[in-house]
Amino acid sequence: MVGFTMFQHVDARLQQIMRTKKPFGGISVIVLGDFNQLRPVGDKYIFQFNNSYNALVDNPLWSMFELFELTEIMRQKDDKSFAIALSNIAKGTMTLEDINLLKSRIVSTENLEMIEDAIMIFRSNAEVDAYNTKVLASLNTEGATANAYDFCVGDGLASIKEKVLSNVKNLKTAETYGLPLKIDLKVGAKYMMTVNSDTEDGLVNGACGKLVMIDYGKLQKANETVPCRIWIKFNEEKTGRKARANFHNVMRNRNIDSSLTPIEPIIRQINTKSTNFKVERKQFPIVPCEAMTIYKSQGGTYEKVVVNLKKGTTRSELYVACSRSIKASGLYLIGDFVPPKPPEHNDSVTMMFKTMRSERMIKFSLEFPEESQRERFSVIFHNVQSLNKNILDVKSDKTVLSASMISLVETRTKPNDSLEIEGFKVVHRRDCNDIRKPFGQITYVKNHLKYESIAEKCEYSGKNHIEYSSIKIYDICIISVYNSPNSSFDVLKRHINEVITASKRFCENIIVVGNFNINLKIKTNYKFIEYMKSFGLTLINKLNKNSTNTKTQIDYIPSLIQMAGNLIILKV
Repeated sequence: MVGFTMFQHVDARLQQIMRTKKPFGGISVIVLGDFNQLRPVGDKYIFQFNNSYNALVDNPLWSMFELFELTEIMRQKDDKSFAIALSNIAKGTMTLEDINLLKSRIVSTENLEMIEDAIMIFRSNAEVDAYNTKVLASLNTEGATANAYDFCVGDGLASIKEKVLSNVKNLKTAETYGLPLKIDLKVGAKYMMTVNSDTEDGLVNGACGKLVMIDYGKLQKANETVPCRIWIKFNEEKTGRKARANFHNVMRNRNIDSSLTPIEPIIRQINTKSTNFKVERKQFPIVPCEAMTIYKSQGGTYEKVVVNLKKGTTRSELYVACSRSIKASGLYLIGDFVPPKPPEHNDSVTMMFKTMRSERMIKFSLEFPEESQRERFSVIFHNVQSLNKNILDVKSDKTVLSASMISLVETRTKPNDSLEIEGFKVVHRRDCNDIRKPFGQITYVKNHLKYESIAEKCEYSGKNHIEYSSIKIYDICIISVYNSPNSSFDVLKRHINEVITASKRFCENIIVVGNFNINLKIKTNYKFIEYMKSFGLTLINKLNKNSTNTKTQIDYIPSLIQMAGNLIILKV
């Protein structure tokens, strides 16, 4: 959750990184969020200022943004009536049908024991702590206590050092960077990460799972046995995948379930008032999470959620708490459900949206192919850099799925990889034999289209690596090319000559799409354009237009056809 202050920090840091005073370092910024949820603690909304003086003028950073509203609900996509009810909670416009649906989810406290593996959601930290303590005490399983180890770094009087360490013990977990002074560990209980220990591996603040096993070690000085490693089964299978791989040999030798993730204590520096000493704490980055606050639950998705309704619950709190469940059948309410009122006319979020909808809506210069009602033939070309790794992204991309033909290069696939895409058939595929390399090509066409394979070839020898295929659909030959950066220009010319000559025997209309790895932003490389002109092909792309993040133009489309409104070629 990003508020005004963090927004300012992001802007300042990007200016540092990009070495420019332009807003956000001169790069494009996309901000995604749901303003019906709770705003960041201790900060203003991202579009507001954080003091009364600044509130008199517009926020210059926010004023640069334009609005595009997303309309498709993803978390509750399989329960439409529940999704509508949640949306109406957020707006304070619940219908009688919505109210009856939510009231039907009310349960008594006596029936809670029948609801297994549910997350309890409360308004206050005190309620959460009390419930977590109660559940952990009721578990008749292996348990242990993990005490934090605090130590001072720096020179100074021993008496001051002891005082600093004593003061740190009185700090709240929020003041010690998510590392508690003491953690009660119980096998079978739910725990939540409190620190971003490895963002790429999904080991981030808010990741939840169940404690399955505790490893112990001995403190050398005290000769005391203490927990040194815990094993958690996270709710999301992908969470901790890298950590599991790093412990593969240990897990295999000890016959540990491959779905368990090892978590070890980490060290974080704690801010203190002392100028001579820096205090560091070593502790497991977790807390019990049989229950959590509404605020802490924000952003989470759970199959079963029990929400404790209290008098005074705000519209935003009610919306956040109830929307953690993916279906109405997974939501359980304790207490009286009172439909929230709509926001006041001077509500800051309401006023912000009113302004943006009237003055700053995004106007697209291009039509999204998937939203077009016209019939047309479209081709998507993409250097996918491992299709096996990115197949789910491809399958969920509406622009890609709207294409008539999908051509992917550098697929790095193996023969046994399952690469089917619903609604498409594979008409050309080349895999790696044993090791995944920057190699491989695959072409899909829509199931209803008739096609003819004209030519295909691969040269992978020495520095030269060139792949191509030519597919005829209707009266057009679409040639897909991948050329390695190290391939010689003469070898590329030979292959281009072969495939175009072969294709011209079958059709006059030819389009070449490719990752040629010849940077057309360098004028000496214009020889490639001249060579393609010798076949009557002209470049569709504009020159000096980047096709990569590294500001090169190495992907382009030479064609014998004049582009028309019913023919689209996209390099993504």
